[in-house]
Amino acid sequence: MASMTASAAVWRQPQQGVTASAASRVGRRARSVSVAVRANVPDATQKSQSPPPQPRKQLTRHEAFVSAAGASLAGALLNLAAVATVGLTAAPPALAIFNKDLDVPITDPVGAMATVLATKVAVNDILLQIADFEVSCPAPVFPCDLSQISTKTATRVSGPLKRSLPTLSEAYGADPYAVQDIIQSVSTTEAMLMANNARVKVDWKGPTTFLNLVNDSIDALLADVSPDAVAGGQARFDACDMTVDPKAPGDLECRLARAVASGARPMGGIS
Repeated sequence: MASMTASAAVWRQPQQGVTASAASRVGRRARSVSVAVRANVPDATQKSQSPPPQPRKQLTRHEAFVSAAGASLAGALLNLAAVATVGLTAAPPALAIFNKDLDVPITDPVGAMATVLATKVAVNDILLQIADFEVSCPAPVFPCDLSQISTKTATRVSGPLKRSLPTLSEAYGADPYAVQDIIQSVSTTEAMLMANNARVKVDWKGPTTFLNLVNDSIDALLADVSPDAVAGGQARFDACDMTVDPKAPGDLECRLARAVASGARPMGGIS
């Protein structure tokens, strides 16, 4: 019996040796994996140091305007693609009674000043109609003629300002950069309003912001012009006979004032 026990013990010894050897190999592999893992884990002391924040550049009024106009115009141009897909087209400039002489500048300084003052009245009228449409022309159907506002902006603001503002620079020394900023602001507004006509995504906030910018910029421009020059244009504007039909021939500033006073709204692209 003792002999059998010793034999069993001898038999088990190789098994124990094999087990110990395997355990040793597993231990070495585990240590290798542990070392490899630790090698790939970044040390907390080796964290990259981010560069200190750079001071923000203070933009000039002109640079800020260009930046805002570019961003807003980009969004408007995306919406304009939708206008093309639904087949909406703007009325030819020749049909817009205030835009028909877009290529003919107003060279009379007093007349140009009166026209600029008239466009401010037109801008305020457009802002009132936008506020009205926000309530009376709700999404998603928009049961109104959205093109009325874009037509008003093109024919009663954009065209007249393009014809008159450069003359204020030439005659009265108005800042030419401010003149271009105003014209660009109106052009951006036109693009946004044309995009609204597609009824895909109607935005009133953007046009309102830019139309207010037009008014504020005109005020700032006129503040740098001789008070006598402004008074001369105001006197001419105030002398308009408001009983005459807005479509009747006459000075541009008077036709603008009459159109606003009569409450006339564009139809078929004609302001």
